[in-house]
Amino acid sequence: MSVFTHRLGAAAAALVLVAAPLVAQAATTMTGAEVLAKYNKDGDQTIELPEALMLAADTYQAINPDGDKTLEPNETEGRLTAKDWERANKDGDKTLELDEWLSIARKRFKGADADKDGKLTAAELDSKRGQLFVAMIAH
Repeated sequence: MSVFTHRLGAAAAALVLVAAPLVAQAATTMTGAEVLAKYNKDGDQTIELPEALMLAADTYQAINPDGDKTLEPNETEGRLTAKDWERANKDGDKTLELDEWLSIARKRFKGADADKDGKLTAAELDSKRGQLFVAMIAH
């Protein structure tokens, strides 16, 4: 293998490592209208808390490729912040169980529900807080 080929391969590997979090984040970006079109099954053009928690539970399974009963930090890149982890991971085991994940989803849902009617509209999903919730459920 030539020095050029070796350096090119190393540069490509470095690019993949740097871009991986960006890809995870980009994959979860959806508009409120897109979220409702994809995930709102009852046709009322809103996401209610029970629907939201079911979506969060589905995403928990979808982003857990090793199929264990917990999420590790690398499995939540682009979805959760270090503060989210700190607040939710009460047992300090550096993993998130489903109840901890759903606790974050519930808080994000409530934060995005600007009019406190228990439903998220497209406009609420498009808000900054709404997009935090979308990052958790989109897959």
